[in-house]
Amino acid sequence: NSAVFFIDWNDLQLNVPNLNVPGQIYIANVGGATSKGVEFDVTARPAPGLDVFGAFGYTNATFSRGSTSVGMDVSGNDIPNTPDYTASFGVQYGRAVNSATSAFGRADVVLSGAFRYDDTNLEGQDAYSLVHLRGGFRGKLFFAEGWIRNAFNTTYIPVAFAYGPLAPSGFIGENGAPRTFGLSAGVI
Repeated sequence: NSAVFFIDWNDLQLNVPNLNVPGQIYIANVGGATSKGVEFDVTARPAPGLDVFGAFGYTNATFSRGSTSVGMDVSGNDIPNTPDYTASFGVQYGRAVNSATSAFGRADVVLSGAFRYDDTNLEGQDAYSLVHLRGGFRGKLFFAEGWIRNAFNTTYIPVAFAYGPLAPSGFIGENGAPRTFGLSAGVI
């Protein structure tokens, strides 16, 4: 599958910080912007029980000439929270254990390109990747599996907001989920 897109905004509205009240945001009209890019994804089964998959997207999203936010010219700046690329790929293998039960293992890698937290492009997140693993058993009436998300405990901040002088960087954010793991079981 593939897609090509182009978006041309007039009077784009964004959440922007209230410079007089730290931590408070409001919706403001910042001007125009364009977003253009491509997306591809593919899934294949090269052998019985073996699935491979991948996806890639590229986005160029910027403010148009004459756009302003909180009194500053943001012309040509990146639109906040829009990675320049995203990608994922993985593999899953499943095999029958007996006539009623199958075992499976799966590994996924998710990549995010760099992005900016705000329309002034003062701070942002560098590119990062996450690895997720899963394996278990499935029957006709039940499933049981173990899983690990963010297997390599990557540190990243997916969301941050301008917070003025009360934060050392001027932004306050929340770390992405650290390595988590668990067991799941249920009835289908």
